[in-house]
Amino acid sequence: MLSHDQEALIAATAPVVAEHLEAITRRFYPLMFERYPEVKVLFNEVHQQNGSQPRALAGAVLAYVQLRGNPARARAALDIVVSKHVSLNILPEHYPIVGECLMAAIGEVLGDALTPEIADAWGALYGELADLLIDLEDQRYREFECRPGGWRGARRFKIARTRQESAVIRSFVLEPDDGGPVAD
Repeated sequence: MLSHDQEALIAATAPVVAEHLEAITRRFYPLMFERYPEVKVLFNEVHQQNGSQPRALAGAVLAYVQLRGNPARARAALDIVVSKHVSLNILPEHYPIVGECLMAAIGEVLGDALTPEIADAWGALYGELADLLIDLEDQRYREFECRPGGWRGARRFKIARTRQESAVIRSFVLEPDDGGPVAD
């Protein structure tokens, strides 16, 4: 939970951060991929090149800043992020990587305007958001795991058969290597 002073710093600096958020997120991704190349496979390269990924991150951070006083609305706004993260098997250990690189990018873009107190406040805000996402994603993982034919984590599949749908479209029917059922 953010302290009263951190809340005040977030409120006071949110317009400045918002003004520079696209530059921050554009710096964030290359920085993260330099430091942690193993996470690059979790991101769509086309979305990196066309700028939609940085814009999506910037929008999510700004939405959270604006909605965090209303937990139900914040959770609803993050639902699409949770769905995407679960589809990619994002795990709690990924969040410190993002936090480190996001704070480094904020520091690089804002320079001396980022005092230690402001950095602590934004770091705490990121931690709050990360904890919320981890919780929401864990709920989604558990829900899917408990469904008949559900699972958690990676699961190997093989192509069981192909189906020619048209002259240019072919469908691949997949079956799990373990022979178990698959949730709908």
